Amino acid sequence: MNARRRLAATLIATLVAAGTALLTGQPAHATETSPDGVRVSTAANPCGMYRDGDAAMYKNCTTVNERIFVTYFLGGNRYYCVTPGSTAYVGSWNGTFRVYNRGTC
Repeated sequence: MNARRRLAATLIATLVAAGTALLTGQPAHATETSPDGVRVSTAANPCGMYRDGDAAMYKNCTTVNERIFVTYFLGGNRYYCVTPGSTAYVGSWNGTFRVYNRGTC
């Protein structure tokens, strides 16, 4: 029983450390200012929605325009047209809930 508790405590500590590293790590890249005044990175990032500091970003990795529908925690949902290979600022990370791909635009 004692070994199970130690294993569980080690697992929890590892998960907490990994989560903390993911949430606090911010890349040191070139930045620009979004329309809302939030400084965002211009580095190569993953496709789809991702976090860049306090900004929610969306990168289109396809070869066609993507029409995305962004939902926010406090409403005011919005459509964006993101051109191929470009990245769009879609709001603050804390206020953005989810992004849905709605075809092309």
